Amino acid sequence: MIQAASTTVISFPEFNWGPWVLDRYVVKDLFGFLSIAWYGLIICVGMILGCAVVLRNATKKEGFNLDSFLDYFIFCIPIGVVGARVMYVLSKLEMYDSFSEMIAIWNGGIAIYGAVIAGALAILVVAKVKKHNPLKVFDAMVPGLLLAQAIGRWGNFVNGEAHGTVTDLPWGMMVNGEGPVHPTFLYESLITFTGFLLASFLVYRFKKADGQVFCFYLTWYGIGRTLVEGLRTDSLYVGSLRLAQCIGILTALGGVILFVLLTVLKKNPAPAEGEAAEENGGESLPAEAVSAEAVTEAATAEEAPAEEETTKEAPAEEETVKEDVDEVPPESVAADLPAEEKEGEDGTDH
Repeated sequence: MIQAASTTVISFPEFNWGPWVLDRYVVKDLFGFLSIAWYGLIICVGMILGCAVVLRNATKKEGFNLDSFLDYFIFCIPIGVVGARVMYVLSKLEMYDSFSEMIAIWNGGIAIYGAVIAGALAILVVAKVKKHNPLKVFDAMVPGLLLAQAIGRWGNFVNGEAHGTVTDLPWGMMVNGEGPVHPTFLYESLITFTGFLLASFLVYRFKKADGQVFCFYLTWYGIGRTLVEGLRTDSLYVGSLRLAQCIGILTALGGVILFVLLTVLKKNPAPAEGEAAEENGGESLPAEAVSAEAVTEAATAEEAPAEEETTKEAPAEEETVKEDVDEVPPESVAADLPAEEKEGEDGTDH
């Protein structure tokens, strides 16, 4: 695999900016083996700021517990990095001579869609284990993800990569003496940062159902990436098709369809188990109300016969007492009663 140069020369001739000689490394060969690239550092800064936004959304807007939600980062970030590398390597297998080169992510080469797809799958698994609503998790993640992408694209600027075809637009950028070309890294950075602002301050404010912020991301970034990718000269391909454009079109369509489905389901929720319709008006009652009403009716039905029987039996007892009184002389009754019962005849409770 060919190693890229350690410096990049950038200029904007129409604005008389540059040329700037940018070293790709913040620190190189520290302790004889450690090098820190601007690309990696910029991505890390984007991830940290993005995670801060995600945590705020998760706790303030979605009601998640902070400690519980941190588990998503533990799994999603490393799995997302692996997914980004795997997608890049699979699309350029001919560039690598060994497995050690394939895993050498420090030499560059990741695909953002691989990170998003792998991270989304990790979220689904963690949400299943924690019994969380994955749509709420996705909603919390979206603004932070967009911010991280907007910042991370500036790593491409330092490396002089992810640029577009030759252009005569005034903001055309010269890269290592070639161009001027479309600064597509800047286009995507502006698109994702605008998406961050919209998701944070508009879409979230008018959110009516869980998952709608996630749908916005799928549609917004899908369309934006599809348009920008058509200008790039370093696209990943599947056959003759640009991989990012294929995924972008599918995600944009999926986002629109999912948004409509979630909105319809929110307006017309499926009847919960145990719900029943009232005979008058056809309105449905919650299961708890139905159960309480049924218990009350049953209790009333059981008590009514008992009261009627008591009422019916009362005369019979009175008649029996009267017959006994008629048959037995009063003197005999008084003589046969115990002393306690005699006292009760004076009005004492018995």
